[in-house]
Amino acid sequence: MDVLEKFRSTLGTYTGDDVRSMLKEDHEVILDLARELAETTSAARRRTLVTQLKPLLIAHSRAEEQAVYVPLTELRDSPDSRLAGSEGAVEHSLIDILLGRMIDTKDAATDMWRAHAKVLHESLDHHIKEEEGAMFEELGEHFSEEERSSMGARFRQRRAELLAEMGAADPVARKYG
Repeated sequence: MDVLEKFRSTLGTYTGDDVRSMLKEDHEVILDLARELAETTSAARRRTLVTQLKPLLIAHSRAEEQAVYVPLTELRDSPDSRLAGSEGAVEHSLIDILLGRMIDTKDAATDMWRAHAKVLHESLDHHIKEEEGAMFEELGEHFSEEERSSMGARFRQRRAELLAEMGAADPVARKYG
């Protein structure tokens, strides 16, 4: 990893077409929704928030798995990258289970529903911190600027397709493409 890339990773600042910039932008919105979901006491507001979070979280996760995790897991010379990609996919599947249980539970006023929301927020917070740390460094170390830009284009396209398939508006105000 060159000095400039190390500096970008340390500060968490990336060019707009770098996949890390797009992931970080989604992460901020996802965490805000999950935090409010865990903290709110209104059952109606909880339902509204989960219906906002679900399409973004699903589209983000599936697009990230295809555009980022697959290339990471295919790096033969980097066990750390392969593990980061595999671990991220496992964490996504656990988050899918939590989200599904919340959606399947009819009464959003129960303690069990609130417990699921709290664990979902904590899981997302942990997952995102790991991604924006170690995984972002792996991306900077093993993929060129052009490759990360290409990953960003694949992520953006797949995410948009998935949101459209779900009939969901994009809750993230994008500044790129």
